[in-house]
Amino acid sequence: MATVVQAHERECAVCTNHFTTPKILPCGHLLCRQCVISWLDSKSDAGCPLCTCPIVEHQGNSSQNSADVADTLPTDSVIEAIVESDHVLKSNDMCTICDDVIAEYICMQCLEKMCPSCMKIHKKMSMSRSHDVESVSTVTPERLAASRPALCADHVTEKAEFFCVDHNLAICTPCFCNEHRACLDVKSLDEKMKSAEDAFGSLREKLLTAEDNLKKAIVNLNVRVQTADVTEQENMALVDKTCDRLQSMVDECRKVLKKLISDSVSKFKKSLCDVKSELEKRLGKVTSHKHLVTRATTVRPRPALIHAAQTLTDRVNSLDLSDELEAEPLVNPSSEIMKYCDDAVKEIDDELMSLKRQLIVDEKPVLVFHETCGTNIRLSNFRKTARKVHLNMFSNCVIFSSDVMAVNVLYEVRIDEIKTTAGISLLLGVTSVSPTQLTLLTRSCELKDSVILMQNGVSVKDKDIRTNVTNALKFLKVGNRVGLLVDSSNNLHFYVDGQDQGVAAKDVPQPCFAFFDLCYNVSQVTALPTSRRT
Repeated sequence: MATVVQAHERECAVCTNHFTTPKILPCGHLLCRQCVISWLDSKSDAGCPLCTCPIVEHQGNSSQNSADVADTLPTDSVIEAIVESDHVLKSNDMCTICDDVIAEYICMQCLEKMCPSCMKIHKKMSMSRSHDVESVSTVTPERLAASRPALCADHVTEKAEFFCVDHNLAICTPCFCNEHRACLDVKSLDEKMKSAEDAFGSLREKLLTAEDNLKKAIVNLNVRVQTADVTEQENMALVDKTCDRLQSMVDECRKVLKKLISDSVSKFKKSLCDVKSELEKRLGKVTSHKHLVTRATTVRPRPALIHAAQTLTDRVNSLDLSDELEAEPLVNPSSEIMKYCDDAVKEIDDELMSLKRQLIVDEKPVLVFHETCGTNIRLSNFRKTARKVHLNMFSNCVIFSSDVMAVNVLYEVRIDEIKTTAGISLLLGVTSVSPTQLTLLTRSCELKDSVILMQNGVSVKDKDIRTNVTNALKFLKVGNRVGLLVDSSNNLHFYVDGQDQGVAAKDVPQPCFAFFDLCYNVSQVTALPTSRRT
């Protein structure tokens, strides 16, 4: 796989000249060492000029000057070699031996430019006959950089055959036999090169996977932003329709409700945008480091590759490659608006003030029961309390969460009232059926793609699973809280009073909604604020 470094990629974003001692910033972008110093001197909190990520990630040592900061940043030896090779190719076009004849060839090892006559002589000499000589017009800076022989760190004219791990140096055979014979860890240069290449391959796969996951996460966030826009439009239309019906009596109500919707969606969109911004920063770092790894793997100046492999391995390991960032759930106020407007016709003043107080104060994410939960349930307390109206066991009393369940978030209700002393019988579970698709006569046993937990602790989807659901449901009483949580492995957990009772079912359908069935003697429950669990 060949990678060509474009001309603009060899230029510093600050000085716009070819890189001189290019330094790798924490985000993966490059700046000249002197440009890093001048950029940091311009303002104390200067970030990368390309992506604004901090150049100094840890501010513990505030007395550290700009030069020290620049020197602690790793040098990109690969791009440095490419820039030097590009300079060699574009500098003097004359033969370095004849001086007055245009050079048509270049030795890939000696880096000498030659005319045709000198090239023939070069190929006949015993010390250079094995060298690769190619046409100047076909040689790229990348190929020239990659063809450079590995030279001994002490004897720069000698070919390096070994690598001293103790001193982190490429060395020649005489150095190995003399200065480094007491070193404990000296390996063949080819062996270390192979190890470095394997490390780059592993890093590249890791970064490619992270890049793909981050891109997918950002796409999902964009979809959620679009959903928020649609929700905002729908709620705005609902407000307009209600306010038209109430005419002049609810002019003030119209403004309050619109502000409620706008604030709710703005808060949700801001949360999504914050998550998106963080993921984009991570993506920028991953993409930059992937490019560094890809380029280093392709060009691989031999001794520099060993240093680059360790440097980039440390850097990639320090990156946050996670694509899982949760935004605050969207609190859809449409149900509160409908209830508020219907009641306002009867008791406009009292209901308006009560709803206004509730909408302003309640900022926590709440499990809100869906408005089509059934004909035998009365919703009150701004649709957070569900009360059974007809107290016979055949009445339809299934209530649902209004939004898709988020991963590792607990959805729970508090049992407020029961009608017998024989104990509590309660069905609860999850379903992939959207509340908008439910009918007023839907019962829990009729839900498709569902997992139902009942008093015997059996999951309808997987009858082989037994958990503590049996005992926990048997001894419930008024005031107890029961909840459901879906983890990142799609396992359904059952909670009582905030305590995890274990996995109640595996491989639950996704996406899913929480539901609670008051089909027996539980007559009233109240939804509680959701909470994130690790």
